[in-house]
Amino acid sequence: MGGTIFDRGPLIRGADWARLGAESVRVKNVKIAVVGGGPGGSRAAELLARRGARVVLYEPRSAWEKPCGGGVPERGLESCRFLRAPSLPQKMARNARIHSPSGREAIVPLAEPLRIYSRRDLNACFLDRALSCGVDLRASRATGVDRSGSGWELRDSRGGSERFDFLIGADGASGIVRGRVDREKWARDQSVGVGYYVEGFTSEEIVLKFFPGLDGYFWVFPRADHLAVGICGPTGSGQGEALLQALQRFLMDLYGGSVLRRITKYGARIPSLPGGVPVRRACQGKGWALVGDAAGFVDPLTREGIYYAIASAELLAEALIEGKPDAYGVRWERRYGGELGWASGHRDLFYSRQFIESFTLLAANSSTVQRVVSDLIAGRQPYVALRRRLARQAPAAAGSLALLVLRRILFGSPQTLPPSLTPLAG
Repeated sequence: MGGTIFDRGPLIRGADWARLGAESVRVKNVKIAVVGGGPGGSRAAELLARRGARVVLYEPRSAWEKPCGGGVPERGLESCRFLRAPSLPQKMARNARIHSPSGREAIVPLAEPLRIYSRRDLNACFLDRALSCGVDLRASRATGVDRSGSGWELRDSRGGSERFDFLIGADGASGIVRGRVDREKWARDQSVGVGYYVEGFTSEEIVLKFFPGLDGYFWVFPRADHLAVGICGPTGSGQGEALLQALQRFLMDLYGGSVLRRITKYGARIPSLPGGVPVRRACQGKGWALVGDAAGFVDPLTREGIYYAIASAELLAEALIEGKPDAYGVRWERRYGGELGWASGHRDLFYSRQFIESFTLLAANSSTVQRVVSDLIAGRQPYVALRRRLARQAPAAAGSLALLVLRRILFGSPQTLPPSLTPLAG
């Protein structure tokens, strides 16, 4: 990535950088613009500012809600332990209730409860941490991005203009940065997510419902003071309205009509980077890089993106601190490329009716398969090793099913606990 301030030399010198013939460059010599103050942008800004970088963060909102379940898998908290703080409002989901297309149900205990946050609280938490490290907030929207020598000139909605050495796009799927820097126009797979914030209720479990022929699913994620319910699927003409109608019917069947009395509708596009697209060309270039949704770093199966926004921010900050911006894409592909590439290539299999029905049946009756589900939700179970693990657990699962059949012959079908909601005061 020639022609940028980083070419003076690395922070951590290696044999491949010795040819530059310079002393190490410190990140504090770099002026960095971060456009977008969600978890990815704010996390990158925080880490870079901690190492002395001059970081300016463009974000017009102080705290805001976003169409999203709000769940952060346990592996996402390993580098962000502050998200466990009791002072941060969160809900701990200890069970997952899974409904197959045919109506089969599995209730799975989660060995590691899923922490669920309002995006308003989560975004505010990351933004506050960035500001506490000396990040300079521009409470305005970036409206223009142009090359200026080896750097960038940014204009904002308040008429300001400022020059930067490096540009980080964390402004989402439709943000200005990607549209300006991605000259090759690498396509993203597009999904749509629609749903409601349901006021007046919360719960102790997440609900996942799969529908016949839908490359997506319905979810209920309880938050501290409301429910986030939604459904995702491929984009298409009229798809959003059709998904909302399916969502309403299932909500009423599950909880009754009263749950829809106080609702706020939402909708959003969900991008994901297709398998085989080179991250080093699609998500970074000379003096710029993208993180989170702007990069398309979203799980193609679950459409979960918070963890990947945080992870991409941390990998980028690490590469810039070392003075090796090119290492960002290399490390991302090494760490996550195989996992997300596999997910992108196996979406049809994952959402096939045969797989979902079989998986739900096993999850309802086999403790070994329930542990697999729990690890998937916690982010502990890689997709690429899922088939191998299920095959290894097959004998135990078959034994569980045989015992189930015997119990049903002798004692009849067991009763499962009905879904429940906790009414909130006010």
